[in-house]
Amino acid sequence: MSTIKINDHSVAVVRSARRKTIAIKIQDGNVTVHLPKLMPLWLAKQFVLRKQHWIEDKLKNFQQRPPKRQFIEGELQPFMGEHYPLHIIQEPQRQRLHVQFDQQKLVIVAPPKVTALQIRQSLTRWYRRQAESLLKERAKQLAEHTGLRPNQIQIRSYKARWGSCNVKGDVQLNWQLVQATTSIIDYVIIHELCHLQQHNHSRAFWDLVEQFDPDFREHRSWLKHHGHQLVI
Repeated sequence: MSTIKINDHSVAVVRSARRKTIAIKIQDGNVTVHLPKLMPLWLAKQFVLRKQHWIEDKLKNFQQRPPKRQFIEGELQPFMGEHYPLHIIQEPQRQRLHVQFDQQKLVIVAPPKVTALQIRQSLTRWYRRQAESLLKERAKQLAEHTGLRPNQIQIRSYKARWGSCNVKGDVQLNWQLVQATTSIIDYVIIHELCHLQQHNHSRAFWDLVEQFDPDFREHRSWLKHHGHQLVI
């Protein structure tokens, strides 16, 4: 596989007979440039050089990310904008994991030899249950406040979005939002509620969002640069 060097970074070249355009992808700190099978390599090099500052900014943001959660004793876990230490209690007779929240810590009661994966799965289920009640209740409150009332509110699992609103008037929210601060949660809910009136991202849409969330730019920026912290 060919590579293109820019400063201290190597960009792998990936060719495809089906691709018609050139694009750069960055995943887990690895940079690749994807191009049509017959495109000359020098064109790819020029494209990469033009995107050099963008690539370096993306890689810098990646390097500044906190390490992935290990789900070990004492590790801090976010919930509603606060961080709580994880406390793991292993009971010989227990067969299933149970999560308890006591306002100071998140307690995992587990069988012996519990694994990090099992703790992660148990916490995920707990977060989803909290989201079903907390996010839905907050969405109902904001719907009343804004006068923008959805057909229904659903809690969903998304990989690359925090919420959505379909043409039927249904609002969906990513369950992982339950880890964020109230202001971030409110921004996402307001964003989706405003789509009930403006199903686009026009100036009129953003003006409507600003009407109910004057600091939406700050909240949108936080999600863009720090939203990965909410991915469990």
